[in-house]
Amino acid sequence: MLLNTNALRRGAIALALPLLVAACTATPSPDPTPSSTPKPTPSVTSLSPAEQDLANARLAVVTLWEVVDRLTNDPQASLQDLDAVASGDALEFFRKNLTGYRLEQLTGSGASMVEIQSAEAAGNNGEGLRTWAVTTCVDTSKTKLVDTSGKNVTAPPYRFQHRSMGLLHG
Repeated sequence: MLLNTNALRRGAIALALPLLVAACTATPSPDPTPSSTPKPTPSVTSLSPAEQDLANARLAVVTLWEVVDRLTNDPQASLQDLDAVASGDALEFFRKNLTGYRLEQLTGSGASMVEIQSAEAAGNNGEGLRTWAVTTCVDTSKTKLVDTSGKNVTAPPYRFQHRSMGLLHG
């Protein structure tokens, strides 16, 4: 994957692997979800087990963005919080980005808007475990990343498509 230095700034923090390299629509949906306030999922009793798995996957992706925003906005918060919301290449990607921000003394503000575009069972991981994939449009236009002098170093893209994958439980 090719990333330029601008792409590693705040606007591209979410480019965890695997990735869809595509822009989202220019206009956000009427009600994108701010990562800091995930929408509640329907109750377990109203969903089949497969539907509940996908509802949990959607919530997991929104929670990921909530944690990434919080860690970007609070350089004193422990990066170990990432362990609860990411693993593998995605965990390492976010850990490296956030560590880089802290080394450069960059601090964020605001919350990413996460618009779920699709959620689906994605087959298995090669070890017989079922997986899910959630595609989102992430809008970081209401966020900033500033240096110690207060200069905004945020760079486009402010809206990008992101694909997250994980294991289904059960």
